Amino acid sequence: MVDNAMLAEAVRRIVSVSQPTRIILFGSHAREQADSGSDLDLMVIQPEVANPYAEMLRLHEALGNIGPGIDVLVYSEAEFQRRSRVPGTVLYWARKEGKSLYAAAS
Repeated sequence: MVDNAMLAEAVRRIVSVSQPTRIILFGSHAREQADSGSDLDLMVIQPEVANPYAEMLRLHEALGNIGPGIDVLVYSEAEFQRRSRVPGTVLYWARKEGKSLYAAAS
Protein backbone atom coordinates (compact mmCIF):
# COMPACT_ATOMS: atom_id res chain seq x y z
CA MET A 1 0.00 0.00 0.00
CA VAL A 2 1.22 3.53 -0.72
CA ASP A 3 1.84 5.66 2.30
CA ASN A 4 -0.50 8.43 3.42
CA ALA A 5 2.18 11.11 3.02
CA MET A 6 2.53 10.31 -0.69
CA LEU A 7 -1.26 10.36 -1.17
CA ALA A 8 -1.48 13.70 0.66
CA GLU A 9 1.26 15.15 -1.55
CA ALA A 10 -0.51 13.91 -4.70
CA VAL A 11 -3.74 15.57 -3.54
CA ARG A 12 -1.90 18.79 -2.67
CA ARG A 13 -0.30 18.96 -6.12
CA ILE A 14 -3.57 18.27 -7.95
CA VAL A 15 -5.50 20.84 -5.90
CA SER A 16 -2.74 23.43 -6.44
CA VAL A 17 -3.24 23.37 -10.23
CA SER A 18 -6.94 22.56 -10.63
CA GLN A 19 -10.27 22.97 -8.88
CA PRO A 20 -11.46 19.41 -8.28
CA THR A 21 -14.74 18.75 -6.53
CA ARG A 22 -13.25 15.44 -5.42
CA ILE A 23 -10.33 13.09 -5.81
CA ILE A 24 -10.92 9.36 -5.51
CA LEU A 25 -8.37 6.59 -5.02
CA PHE A 26 -9.61 3.50 -6.86
CA GLY A 27 -8.28 0.17 -8.09
CA SER A 28 -6.02 -2.23 -6.22
CA HIS A 29 -4.76 0.34 -3.69
CA ALA A 30 -8.33 1.29 -2.71
CA ARG A 31 -9.22 -2.40 -2.34
CA GLU A 32 -6.00 -2.99 -0.36
CA GLN A 33 -4.94 -5.64 -2.89
CA ALA A 34 -1.94 -3.78 -4.31
CA ASP A 35 1.40 -5.47 -4.77
CA SER A 36 4.83 -4.07 -5.61
CA GLY A 37 3.92 -3.77 -9.30
CA SER A 38 0.61 -1.98 -8.78
CA ASP A 39 0.19 1.54 -10.07
CA LEU A 40 -1.78 4.23 -8.28
CA ASP A 41 -5.19 5.03 -9.76
CA LEU A 42 -6.64 8.47 -9.09
CA MET A 43 -9.92 9.84 -10.41
CA VAL A 44 -10.21 13.61 -10.42
CA ILE A 45 -13.73 15.02 -10.66
CA GLN A 46 -14.04 18.66 -11.73
CA PRO A 47 -17.10 20.87 -12.20
CA GLU A 48 -16.45 21.12 -15.96
CA VAL A 49 -13.78 19.58 -18.19
CA ALA A 50 -13.32 21.05 -21.67
CA ASN A 51 -10.60 18.62 -22.76
CA PRO A 52 -10.19 15.59 -20.44
CA TYR A 53 -7.07 14.30 -22.19
CA ALA A 54 -5.24 17.62 -21.97
CA GLU A 55 -6.27 17.91 -18.32
CA MET A 56 -4.97 14.39 -17.57
CA LEU A 57 -1.61 15.31 -19.09
CA ARG A 58 -1.50 18.58 -17.16
CA LEU A 59 -2.22 16.82 -13.86
CA HIS A 60 0.35 14.12 -14.63
CA GLU A 61 2.92 16.85 -15.15
CA ALA A 62 1.95 18.49 -11.84
CA LEU A 63 2.34 15.18 -10.02
CA GLY A 64 5.86 14.71 -11.34
CA ASN A 65 7.71 11.68 -10.02
CA ILE A 66 6.31 11.45 -6.49
CA GLY A 67 5.82 7.71 -6.32
CA PRO A 68 4.95 4.57 -8.23
CA GLY A 69 3.30 4.79 -11.63
CA ILE A 70 0.25 7.01 -11.33
CA ASP A 71 -2.78 6.88 -13.59
CA VAL A 72 -5.00 9.95 -13.48
CA LEU A 73 -8.48 9.94 -14.97
CA VAL A 74 -10.42 13.21 -15.20
CA TYR A 75 -14.20 13.53 -15.48
CA SER A 76 -16.70 16.32 -15.13
CA GLU A 77 -19.13 16.11 -12.23
CA ALA A 78 -22.04 15.56 -14.65
CA GLU A 79 -20.26 12.75 -16.48
CA PHE A 80 -19.28 11.08 -13.22
CA GLN A 81 -22.87 11.25 -11.94
CA ARG A 82 -24.22 9.79 -15.18
CA ARG A 83 -21.64 7.10 -15.96
CA SER A 84 -20.86 5.91 -12.43
CA ARG A 85 -24.30 4.33 -12.29
CA VAL A 86 -23.48 1.99 -15.21
CA PRO A 87 -22.26 -1.37 -13.81
CA GLY A 88 -18.86 -2.47 -15.07
CA THR A 89 -17.50 0.97 -15.94
CA VAL A 90 -14.39 2.31 -14.25
CA LEU A 91 -16.53 5.12 -12.85
CA TYR A 92 -18.94 2.58 -11.33
CA TRP A 93 -16.08 0.79 -9.55
CA ALA A 94 -14.55 4.07 -8.40
CA ARG A 95 -17.90 5.05 -6.87
CA LYS A 96 -18.49 1.61 -5.36
CA GLU A 97 -15.00 0.71 -4.07
CA GLY A 98 -13.07 3.98 -4.22
CA LYS A 99 -11.76 5.92 -1.27
CA SER A 100 -12.26 9.66 -1.11
CA LEU A 101 -8.96 11.51 -0.79
CA TYR A 102 -10.40 15.00 -1.23
CA ALA A 103 -13.80 16.68 -1.32
CA ALA A 104 -14.19 20.40 -1.93
CA ALA A 105 -16.08 22.36 0.67
CA SER A 106 -19.65 23.02 -0.42
